[in-house]
Order: sequence, then structure tokens, then C-alpha cells
Amino acid sequence: MKPKSPFTQTFGQLPGELPIHVANSALLPGGELPLELSRPADLALSLDALKNDQLIGIVQARPDSAEDGTYGIGCAGRIRQYRERSDGRLNLMLSGICRFRIVDELATPAGFRKAKVDWQGFADDFETEDVEASRIEAFRRQLRRYFDTHGMQVDWKVLDERHIEEVVNNLVLVINLDVDDRQRLLETPTVTRRLQVFGEILDRKTVPVVTAAPVDGLVN
Repeated sequence: MKPKSPFTQTFGQLPGELPIHVANSALLPGGELPLELSRPADLALSLDALKNDQLIGIVQARPDSAEDGTYGIGCAGRIRQYRERSDGRLNLMLSGICRFRIVDELATPAGFRKAKVDWQGFADDFETEDVEASRIEAFRRQLRRYFDTHGMQVDWKVLDERHIEEVVNNLVLVINLDVDDRQRLLETPTVTRRLQVFGEILDRKTVPVVTAAPVDGLVN
């Protein structure tokens, strides 16, 4: 099974262990996530990833759990760009590759989280889904109504030129959804079903909040 990018591992080459970062947003396959790291453990995590597979497992914290409790399903992000800053911080841009399940937590000398992971059941993340045109157009109309209703400016030309999978997976970052909603979208098995779930979320979301870091001009 070939990856969507020539710089990415194939499904069969994905590692059995990943450094794990708990983020404030979800990363979906085909989506992007910017990170700014400064804590020593986080810097050690990023260096570990750069020296090995260039992959970081992104998970969300469970809002109803004890300290350090996370959801069991996350998404591996490949380090597509990184920039070292003079103040000691590190900026990363991750591209979502494939979802995984955490099997077991591993201890590391540097103090960052690492886990054994299972990729089974997520091989389709490497495929481009053929979504019905009627379903795509229905979602775009729904999205336009939502943005127009709340006075949110959108570059529709950019939006319309992008593959629907890229649009929906990056909107998870652009629109400030609840943690449970983001996780629900992450765990939704197909893009077609994800469009439906996202539409249901937009229908009941009354307060539009856009994050401080829109992705490539999707929302101005």
C-alpha cells in the first residue's frame, strides 16, 4: 500500500512504537497541525522523532479523566517542517499520516511519553476515498451557510479547489470544536461518514469560534 506522499512510510513500514504528545487539538489523516514546543521533555520528544521515523503520535487529553489520561486513539503526524528558535523553542508542522491505538505506555529516560501502538484497522488512511459528488456539494452548502450565518470570512476559491478530505480534516483545526467532537471526528472511519458527523456538529454549534492559527488561509 503506497503512501499519499513519496516522503512518507508505507502502511507496512509504520513503527511499533511512537513518541506521544498530548495536544490541544486533534490531528486527522491528511490534516496538518502546528506545534510550538519549549518544555525539555517535549524538545527531547521531537529530537527522538527526528532521529528515527520523523513521526509523533498526537493524542488528546480526556476532559473527564484523571491527570495524564488521554483518549486511546490518536493520529501519527510526520514532521514536515521544523524551525529552531533563538529562544530555545522549536516550531514543528506535522502532516497527519495514519491513526493508531495505544497498546501500552513506555518509560523514557528523557521524561517524554512513548507508547506501543497498533495500526490495524486504519490502513484505509493511506487511501484517497471516492466520496460521492452529491455528498460533497451538500457539505459545502452547509459549510457556506454556517460561515455566512456567523459572519465568518472564507476564501471559497481556496476551499473549493481542495480535495474534500483535506478540507474536512483541516477544519477540525480551524473551527474550535469541543474535545469530544474532535475525537468523534478522528474516530469516524470514513471521509463520507465524517462529512455527515461534521454537519451534525455544525448544526448544533451556536457560538462560532475560530482558532488563532487558521490553516493556509481557509478562514480569514
